[in-house]
Amino acid sequence: MVRSARGRAREAILDAIRAAEPLSRVELAAATGLTEAAVSMTVRRLLDDGLVIEDGRKPTAGKPRTLLRLDPGARIAVGVHLDAGVATFVLTGQTGGIISRLARPTSTPPTADELAAGVAVLLAGSGVDAARCQGIGLAGAAASPAPHDEADELGARLASATGLPVVVENDATAAAVGEHWVARLGPERAFAALHMGGRLGAGIIIEGRVLRGGEFGHFCVRPEGPECWCGSRGCLEAVAGPRTLVALASADAAAAAEAGLARTSRGVSADFAAIARAARAGAPTCRALLEESAGYVAAAAESVVNLLDLDLVVLTGAGFAAASFVYGPAIQRRIAPADSRTWHRAVTVTVSLAASTASATGAAALVLQPPT
Repeated sequence: MVRSARGRAREAILDAIRAAEPLSRVELAAATGLTEAAVSMTVRRLLDDGLVIEDGRKPTAGKPRTLLRLDPGARIAVGVHLDAGVATFVLTGQTGGIISRLARPTSTPPTADELAAGVAVLLAGSGVDAARCQGIGLAGAAASPAPHDEADELGARLASATGLPVVVENDATAAAVGEHWVARLGPERAFAALHMGGRLGAGIIIEGRVLRGGEFGHFCVRPEGPECWCGSRGCLEAVAGPRTLVALASADAAAAAEAGLARTSRGVSADFAAIARAARAGAPTCRALLEESAGYVAAAAESVVNLLDLDLVVLTGAGFAAASFVYGPAIQRRIAPADSRTWHRAVTVTVSLAASTASATGAAALVLQPPT
């Protein structure tokens, strides 16, 4: 129990410094709700561990206050995001900044050996001492009825191939953690990160912690809709997900011509991006397909916002990065009327500034600061 309390204090202080560094011990007590004694004791341990450094003083009416920052080079980790035949690798430190990044095609399914080779290339090209690497975070989309077993098995093989510990997470949850780190959101800010890569997902952060359980892509949006691979019907993924959209566009001569879709798919993410580019350029059939999908995604997003009383929705992942000009306004239009009429809140819908790397960064973050 004591260890758990210490772990929570350590996490709260690191999060607070990351969100608004530099901070004094007094400011940390105010930001975290911890007592000044608890802050002083925890900061002393963090200084001894080399995770935090003292960086100047802040003048006050009394004794100047010593300011604290994270040491960006104290610990590093690799994050790997697997999506639709491409692996994105990032090397990051505890401040959330990306030291090095790499994208490589993979086989389907990917092998531990090719991922280990990517990790080796990333570390070798970074100029950073690989001995400081704390481990690897592996994030990927669910692509079958047994995704967790497959991901855990791949993680175990990757750990064996690299000699590093591996943490496994789904891509949407990892993206939410990545957004929390990169955007330096304080622990008081609850939000949903909606992720679109080869599939649809959502990660939720409340009080600085990941809310686990549930699958955004398997919200039922059409009770009599098409069968989903999960065994249910009318799931958001089956009705409006990127694979469905690509299949619809490929089967429609006008949409396929507008997007330049080849008879042989270049992959879900690449084909979806082509549809989004065509829609942005004014192609009417592609635009209509995106608008229909966005309507279903917006309805599901509203359910998440209402259920958890959130005021921030972040769109992340390559799919939303390519098509946020349709999905963002659709979600805002769906949420706004009830917000103003009934709930009296203002929900912000925004696009991640690190949409293409959020999942990989979040996976690395889970290595550097695992849940307590």
